[in-house]
Amino acid sequence: MLFNIQHRTHYSYSHPVRLSPQQLRFYPRCDGSQRVVAYQLNINPAPQGQNEYLDLEGNHVTQIWFDGETQYFEIEVKMQVQTLRKSASDFMLAPTAMHLPIRHDQDSICVAAYLERSWADDAVTAFAAQLSMSVDRDTLRFLDRLNRYLHEEFIQIHRHSGAPQAPAFTLQTRHGACRDLAVLFVDCCRAEGLAARFASGYQKGDLQSDRRDLHAWPEVYLPGAGWRGWDPTHGFMLADTHVVIAAAANAEDTLPVSGAFEGSNASSVLNFDVQIQVED
Repeated sequence: MLFNIQHRTHYSYSHPVRLSPQQLRFYPRCDGSQRVVAYQLNINPAPQGQNEYLDLEGNHVTQIWFDGETQYFEIEVKMQVQTLRKSASDFMLAPTAMHLPIRHDQDSICVAAYLERSWADDAVTAFAAQLSMSVDRDTLRFLDRLNRYLHEEFIQIHRHSGAPQAPAFTLQTRHGACRDLAVLFVDCCRAEGLAARFASGYQKGDLQSDRRDLHAWPEVYLPGAGWRGWDPTHGFMLADTHVVIAAAANAEDTLPVSGAFEGSNASSVLNFDVQIQVED
């Protein structure tokens, strides 16, 4: 699919402020599942300096810094991205990955961050173990069962701001936004010895909707297949319907804008607009 995406982010401040250096993550990842056809970034006010680099997890970061004060900060991105994966199951698992827990002998150093449970909780551990045992610890059946369960048994809500909920809270309340379901999915995978990470970007979704937003979902590392995505918000494994902007072991490392401002008694208001067109 060919995605044409426009994303405008606008911060307004009640009083003049000084912006600290900002880290922007809007440039899509380039790998075997997608490629960037065109990309344009406009920033107002114009930054004094700009630096492009890859972070430790392979995400493209634009670092910018400013001189002087401002009462607004606007980022406008236009991009064209082609998704390349036609089938979600176009892979062959390594023999050691067929059943849980997966052995990561050769990748132990690289996968350590994606196995660490920041919010380890007995209830989540027991929930993941129960699902795993119900499918005889079959890796792909576990992932499918987990994905469908979160999709069918949890109430999906919209929260435009705020960090993800703790996995145990989402499990207990049975409701959450896409980022909450993604974090719970990731924690369940790690509890069963699966390396998993948080991904953020855009989805095809309902192209007729007047309100579009960034989307979040989990990715799992499968030896023989690499990183593969599931979407508990929609209940299916991913192929070509999503554009990944950033992916990381921790959700906070995928934020599209990271930075602060300084100003006496100043407050900020965020507005954004996302438009997506897709050609098959």
